[in-house]
Amino acid sequence: MRKIILITVLLFSSILAQETVQSFISIKNTGVQEFLQKYPEYDGRGTIIMILDTGIDFGVDGLTKTSTGEDKVLDVQDFTGQGDITIYEADTDEEDEKIYFVNEKMGFKVAGAEKISLKTSDGKYFIGLLEEKIWINSGSGVKDINNNGTKDDKFYFVAFNTNQNSEKYDVVFIDTDSDGDLSDETPIRNYKEKHNTVNLEGKNELPFFAIALNIFLNENRINFFFDDGSHGTHCAGIACGNSIGETALNGVAPGANLMGFKLGNNNFSGGATVTESMKNAYLYADKISKERKEPCIINMSFGVGSEIEGQADMEKFLEKLVKDNPYLYIATSNGNNGPGISTTGLPAASDAIFSTGAVLAQDVGNDLYGTVLDKDIILHFSSRGGEVAKPDVVAPGAATSTVPNFSKSDRFWGTSMASPYSAGVMSLILSAAKVEFPDVKIPSRFLYKVLRESAVPMAGYTKIDQGNGMIDTYKAFELLKKYIKSGELKNFETYTVKAFAPNMPNAEAPNMYIRNGAFLNGNENFSFTIERNNFIENKKFYRLYNIKSDSDWLVPITKQTRIRNDNSTTVSYKLDKSKMTKPGIYNGVIKGFRDKSDILEFEMMATVIIPFEFNATNRYSYTWKSESVEQGMHKRYFLEVPAGANSLRIKLNSESDSYTNLRMYLHNPEGEDVMFSYLSAEVQDDMSEKFYYNLEPGVYELVVLGQFTAKNKSFYDLTVEFKGITRTNENVICQKENTIEVVNYLNKVDTYKMNGDILGYQKEYSLLLDSVESYDYAFKFNKGEKAKQFALEILKTDFNKITDFALLIMDKDGKILSADGLSYNTGSISIYNTFKEDEVNLTFRLVPAFACGVGQIDVKIVETTLLNDKQEIKITDSGSKRVTLYPSLKKTLLLNYQLPEYKIPDGTNYYGKLYFNSLNDEKEIAKLPILIKK
Repeated sequence: MRKIILITVLLFSSILAQETVQSFISIKNTGVQEFLQKYPEYDGRGTIIMILDTGIDFGVDGLTKTSTGEDKVLDVQDFTGQGDITIYEADTDEEDEKIYFVNEKMGFKVAGAEKISLKTSDGKYFIGLLEEKIWINSGSGVKDINNNGTKDDKFYFVAFNTNQNSEKYDVVFIDTDSDGDLSDETPIRNYKEKHNTVNLEGKNELPFFAIALNIFLNENRINFFFDDGSHGTHCAGIACGNSIGETALNGVAPGANLMGFKLGNNNFSGGATVTESMKNAYLYADKISKERKEPCIINMSFGVGSEIEGQADMEKFLEKLVKDNPYLYIATSNGNNGPGISTTGLPAASDAIFSTGAVLAQDVGNDLYGTVLDKDIILHFSSRGGEVAKPDVVAPGAATSTVPNFSKSDRFWGTSMASPYSAGVMSLILSAAKVEFPDVKIPSRFLYKVLRESAVPMAGYTKIDQGNGMIDTYKAFELLKKYIKSGELKNFETYTVKAFAPNMPNAEAPNMYIRNGAFLNGNENFSFTIERNNFIENKKFYRLYNIKSDSDWLVPITKQTRIRNDNSTTVSYKLDKSKMTKPGIYNGVIKGFRDKSDILEFEMMATVIIPFEFNATNRYSYTWKSESVEQGMHKRYFLEVPAGANSLRIKLNSESDSYTNLRMYLHNPEGEDVMFSYLSAEVQDDMSEKFYYNLEPGVYELVVLGQFTAKNKSFYDLTVEFKGITRTNENVICQKENTIEVVNYLNKVDTYKMNGDILGYQKEYSLLLDSVESYDYAFKFNKGEKAKQFALEILKTDFNKITDFALLIMDKDGKILSADGLSYNTGSISIYNTFKEDEVNLTFRLVPAFACGVGQIDVKIVETTLLNDKQEIKITDSGSKRVTLYPSLKKTLLLNYQLPEYKIPDGTNYYGKLYFNSLNDEKEIAKLPILIKK
């Protein structure tokens, strides 16, 4: 009777918690609150959410129990090897009337062999050693795991198979108090069997994080599972936390069970994945989903930038995985590389998974960030679509949630936080469907369709920003019920769309994407093809589709089409240039509806950029006066780089007597964020001026946003100006050949002051990473050297092979001194010389995380060493330190310099920069790199 009363009280508490208006994890504008008020028993119970991340902490309040009082976390697994400890066969040895487990070769020895409560079933014992130094590079900062004031504690353990009450299982006895004796220890099993945990005893403090075991005797290893990154734990709380901090604060689906699969190694920057850790986590999740009756929802808030959208190895793997298991539900973050377009990450670009962008909910903004927002806004960093129609939806992406005890903060934001929100919504809907439609299995892609079509568009944003809009749980369930009752599941088909995208391989992408539409004249006809994927597994097929556009500039020529059997079809369309007269972004959708119905079958998003053009007529400059932008909203300016320009000046001014609080981002033609600036007349000067050098050909995107914490609408003036100083000879300079030739390709006259510096030395080389999971490159710091930078570049096709690429610089003891990683196919890592020694040996480690087995990557590296003392380069034009550059007329400039006394290594050249400065304020208008022979 007491058990029934307890469950009733817990259930009632859960209902009350959801009826209360909840902040911190917003549930008001997403239909979650409305859904749970109407269906309190459909709170995720009967579903499992799998968090593929840095781990989860199953010991924090909020992740211990479900809303019905059951253990929340059912299974934890580590696919990174971060917690792996090798075990060795153990003998027993008697000494001083005590019996020890020993391995003489390793020098391992621990007492208590005769007193432990269980014995081996096969005569075999294994011994291992957990040392505190396993956490020396942990992202948690934890070094003293047991809070006893030392960082070199050793915890010996013994593992073996035992047979108790006709049950065979593996077990570990670990010396948790580090006293060298196991006799007072209790047996610990695999976590998923009995939910046992490891408590490494120390001072009476909260444990930094919970620890569990997975025992692999046949593989001679024990894995210690823990979340020393906090990211995964935070995601878990958003998805399905229950009574977080023993309060009424819940995640989206408090009744759901939880599993934690670690794919990110927290010794690396950002908890980077390692070779096949992502793939193996998915394969394990797939296996579990097939073994269990509960719907299994994966959340993976991980990824990197996408170089060739939708064509990465991991994306292809996921497409096959979902094809083979259509009932595996996968939510992922869309990426944090916004606000520019064409920034959806890898693997979010795949249409096999459901990606989510990030919103700052009004209530969370007001309560956690001190905003005065009167509406929800899309957060500035949320990645946008382009070649792919992503994100699918947006959801709250800022929250406080569960975190391990070591974490200093529980307030995180990112699309990483939006994705588990969507996973929680999936859990709610599947929890409901499991009860109301017990004989119906809902394919994952059908659920995604329902979530997209029921989302609520946000005012002020296009599809490229928000996908289909804000996720809405209540509307989604109502739509799902409608579809199931009408028999729509049996008609459900999926399609592959191929459209024109000239920047992509074969000029093809799932959606039309023209980054520079200046060439369009309105007479062009375009088309896209549609192939059905035979999801319904029926070779006989005939369906008619009515074609409609949501934009007046995007005009279908084809009004109706059909697909018969396995044949594809083509939809033709044109662009109405009379509706595209202003520079900017044109984003619309052509949709195919099933004939005589409103059922959406397929769609193709079209994005065309008409950029601002810069030429002699406008003197390669534009000024926008009295521009304004609301809090959290944005304006985009697309800038076509004129031929011959190599630097860009961006000047952002506050309006006199007007309020200004702005962010500014510059994205290159590939969509990558390359510059950031902030302007607030309240706290700094009323002007921000930035220069960006070494421009690439193409269209840059400049985005001005109202700061989300701004008190009012912001007003500003914006000026952009291109400059063109190009070096025509790229030879390495020496004392006998000490001239360079420059030219101004722009049709205007400019005069500059010139100077330069020898800054250090440089060398270029390639490293072939062939079938290796990591590569070590030895280097040294010498006295007189200030810093080193390693700049890397790999092919885009090679970047498609990986899920991460960690970069580490370590000392001789393996301690990481600098950590970074590649977000795209180029990146760098730096370290300053803070050492007292005259010579220090260090290691640069490259860790490519191959998606599907180790492969081959050729890495091009430019290694630059800066010296403590720079050496001046005097630049003159006919004896003058000034130069006037007329259009298309070459100028030969003389370089006079003395080489530094510092002797650089063989195979390197001195490295420096030449500066061309404004006559008025001496600001650097352009800077050219230069190499000088020693």
